[in-house]
Amino acid sequence: MFLIKRISFFAVILFSSQVFASLKVATYNIKTFDAFKGNTNKVELKKILENVDADIFTVEEIINGKTFTSFIKTEFPGYSLFLSRCGGRGRQKIGFVYRNSKVKLDKVHEDNRLSDPGNITGEYGCGRLRPAVVGMFTEKKSKEKFVIVGLHLKAGGTARSYDQRSKQYKIVARIVRELKYADYKNVLLMGDLNSTGFISFDEDYNNFQDMLLDTNMETSSKNLKCTSYWSGMNRSDNIEESSVLDHVIFSENFLNYSQSKVQLHSHCKKARCQHVSAADLGISYNEVSDHCPVSITFK
Repeated sequence: MFLIKRISFFAVILFSSQVFASLKVATYNIKTFDAFKGNTNKVELKKILENVDADIFTVEEIINGKTFTSFIKTEFPGYSLFLSRCGGRGRQKIGFVYRNSKVKLDKVHEDNRLSDPGNITGEYGCGRLRPAVVGMFTEKKSKEKFVIVGLHLKAGGTARSYDQRSKQYKIVARIVRELKYADYKNVLLMGDLNSTGFISFDEDYNNFQDMLLDTNMETSSKNLKCTSYWSGMNRSDNIEESSVLDHVIFSENFLNYSQSKVQLHSHCKKARCQHVSAADLGISYNEVSDHCPVSITFK
């Protein structure tokens, strides 16, 4: 009897350590958060974030930093928050929301090279586009260091947007090379890359793939059929169309984890990425964001 109890005890300890040793990260574009007073449904947003239950969220399009800070502080007391100072012309800040018991944010900076590709942006100036937010983290249990680069690239499917994004892809690859040269081996790229050509395999898709090849990384969205919805080319047919815009981009053996599990959340999961009406997509689509959280768990 004693032997059985002892085996059970060690089994529980082993299981607990395995669970604790995993790391779950997620990216979520919370569409123009509180651009107008109280316009984001925070009750629904809380449900979405709780359902994802990530150790680190990279968030985009935080317009009202004051109310978002209050929301996180009140509803998620076990988490800390960092928001970028710059957010482009639309004031769409990028941020990290991270679990205090799991990770520590050692230092963070904004890289404004993405803000105005082709032009020099001053150290303290904000360009017309969003910056990259580079956060250096430590996983508390293992003491392992890693970097997350929060991204929100140029939106749009026009030739000009493709050209701007192509330049940004090259800058992102340069940022990764610089980090690795500085001996940061474990790097994640997370955010809304606005990869509008990802499912049509066009020029934008090829430029995106060139970035992956250049950095020797892969995307969590490679097998996903959607990460967001939009009105589609026909804006009067009452059908919302799915697209793939959001990514967690990682290298093989990130932090020496041997497995990774990708999950799609919110209305994208509910609708199974099918083209459906806005009513079918529900509250999360109509009152929180057109995007869905994408998470990846490393084990």
